[in-house]
Order: sequence, then C-alpha cells, then structure tokens
Amino acid sequence: MGITQCVKRAVRQNPRGCAAVFGKRARCWDEFEVRVARLARGLQSLGLRPGERVAMLALNSDRYLETYIAVPWAGAVVVPLNMRWSAAENIYAINDSGARFLLVDDLFAELAASIRPEIASVSAVIHMGDGATPAGMMPYEHLIESSAPLPDAGRTGEDLAGIFYTGGTTGFPKGVMLSHRSLWASAAAAHSLIPTLTRDSICLHAAPMFHIADFAHTMLALLAGARHVIIPTFTPEEVLTAVEEHRVTGILLVPTMIHGLVTHPLLPKTDLSPLQHILYGASPMPEETLRHAIHALPWCRFFHAYGQTELSPLATALTSEYHTYEGSTAGKLTSVGRALSCCDIEVVDGEGIEVPRGTVGEIRVRGFNTMLGYWNKPEETAATLRDGWVYTGDAGRMDEEGFLYVVDLQVA
Repeated sequence: MGITQCVKRAVRQNPRGCAAVFGKRARCWDEFEVRVARLARGLQSLGLRPGERVAMLALNSDRYLETYIAVPWAGAVVVPLNMRWSAAENIYAINDSGARFLLVDDLFAELAASIRPEIASVSAVIHMGDGATPAGMMPYEHLIESSAPLPDAGRTGEDLAGIFYTGGTTGFPKGVMLSHRSLWASAAAAHSLIPTLTRDSICLHAAPMFHIADFAHTMLALLAGARHVIIPTFTPEEVLTAVEEHRVTGILLVPTMIHGLVTHPLLPKTDLSPLQHILYGASPMPEETLRHAIHALPWCRFFHAYGQTELSPLATALTSEYHTYEGSTAGKLTSVGRALSCCDIEVVDGEGIEVPRGTVGEIRVRGFNTMLGYWNKPEETAATLRDGWVYTGDAGRMDEEGFLYVVDLQVA
C-alpha cells in the first residue's frame, strides 16, 4: 500500500467528512483530494519528474498536510526540513537531497530568499503562507487553482516516499530513505493497538509536522480516515483551546509537551473530556511527569511508542493497559513496550548474538518498517543496516515477556 491510498479510501467511504481544519479553513475529504491532485499537477507543470525530491520548510498547516500527500501523488519524494536548523544545515539537506522545489511559509520566506543562490538544484520556491507572496516565488494557491487534477501515480511498496533527515553527534544530518512500505507497516501495526482511533476520531497536530514522530501520527490518522486539526506550533494554551473547541480525541506529544500541558494552570478550567488517547515518545518520559499525567487525565488512554527515524519510526508500543500502578498489568511503566507486529526485535552483543533476557546489549530491529538506507551514504548504510537488521545504537534489555527497556539512547 502507499500513502496516497489512505486519502482515496477516505474519499470513497466518507467524502463529505471533514479531513483537515486549520484556523478558519476546513476541508472535507473530497475537496482535500481534489486540492492534492491539483497541487500534484501544478508541481508537474513546473517540471517535477517522478522520483525527484520536494523540500518543505514551514510551521504546521493544512497546506503542509496537502503537500505530504501531493508529492507522492505526483510520484515524487518529500523532504521535510527541520525548522530549528541553521541556514547552513538547511542548505546542506537541500543540496544533499537534490531537491527540485522548496515550499516555505511566511516565517521562512526570508530565509529561503537569502539561501537561494546556494541551493542550485532548486528550480522554484513555492510560497505556502497566508501573507503576500514574496517576489520570485510561486503562490501555492495559484498553483492549485490553475491546475487540473492529476491521476495518482500509485507509488507503493519499495518506492521511495520520503527522505527524513536525522542528526548525529558530529557533522551534518543523514537522510533516512523511507519507503511507502515501511511507513505503511509502522503505522498499520501501531493502529491495530489503538481501539479509540477510528473514522470518527479528531486528531490534533501540535508537535512539529516535519518530525518523523508527527508524521507517524499523520499516517495513523490517515489510515483511520480521521479528522486532522492543526495548530502552527505547540503551546499548552493552544493545545488546551484546540482540544476544547474542536473536541479533539487524540494527540501525539513528546514528554516535555505533556509536562507543560498537565502542569498548566488552565488545565482544570478546560473541558478535556473528549480526549480519548495520548501518544508519546521521541525522548524518555520522566516517571513523575507520567504519574502526573495519568492522575490529571484518568479517563484518557496513554500509549508509549519507541523507535527511530530508521524504523519509520515505530518499533514497540507500551499500550494503555500497562499505564497503571495497580493490578496484574502494573510494573511495566519503565518499559517502552513490546515489538509491533511489523517487526522483530533482539538485544545483541558486539558479535550480533542475542543475549539472555535481562542482559543489556544493543537493540536491533528487522521487519517491514526498516529504512531503505541513508541517502548517498553507502558506508553509513552498511554500518547500520546489516543482514536486514537495523542496529539502533541504543542499549537495552528485554524481560521474559518481551517487554523492552531502553537503558541508553544514542544522540539523534
């Protein structure tokens, strides 16, 4: 299956259902599909060819979501850029990926103009903000309005879907090549564990959409045919307002965001009763924060996901029944859960031999969720992807029931 199939399925089953809400804009699924298909045609009319790369540097928006779908719809590859990067890091990633187009919003338009002479592969910069389009850039809405819908290219399986850049302790970031297969497998396996995620769900994007963690949330919501509610960036106030105003049922947050949310003075004054599940991950969760969150939102189901970009990005999940301090399922809160159905996980020694349960070693993962490799980096690919296994660089141990405990995360 491919990313675009999720949208077509939603259109067939719920064409007038709401697909995306951003500020005062709201699109139903059939309108969303038409805009995606027109944007894909517009990019093609500017010279985009199958397999070429399209970079995005922007805050969260409905247009960011449309671009995520339109690029593979045109048979091309998305390259989300980290909005916290320096100009030099963005220049590196754009040039390394050979991106043909760059989409920016109001916040990053000035940066795009300043680095334009240094990104030779980019033939056009498309302005996806709400302000006036700067000179030398193509207006996003004009590209849609002036283009007829393009049939879906039907990318799937091992076709490259995106290059997601991940950093390291030294040097510039590496481009992780993720296929339609790997992104689909990771999301489908996680979706099967979240009974509250359905077509009637309303999912909030508060974490940055460029990040692979929120892209996983995007895929989960797309698989369910759920509504996407999008805010530009995270603040506790905006999240609380959005949950109450839009009756949000699900959200993905990193631990620092959860801490800011559950300790905010507006929390007890806000109606959060619609909230059914919170997904969290991307960094270790302090036990005090988790305990506070469970106490503050006792009706809400919590799901802890572990993985990395190279795993599209999910490998394990600690499901809601283990988020408790009482009963037969207590005692697992320091675990990151068990392997998703799409993959196998082992803890191995320096020779690649699985160690006894309870022994610390390196975590490695094999399955449909693994990356294709690092873009233009064969040596780094060979070092990380060995015999079908992704060697994560993380230290961990596994108990007798298959629960994984991460002892030390590599710096990413």
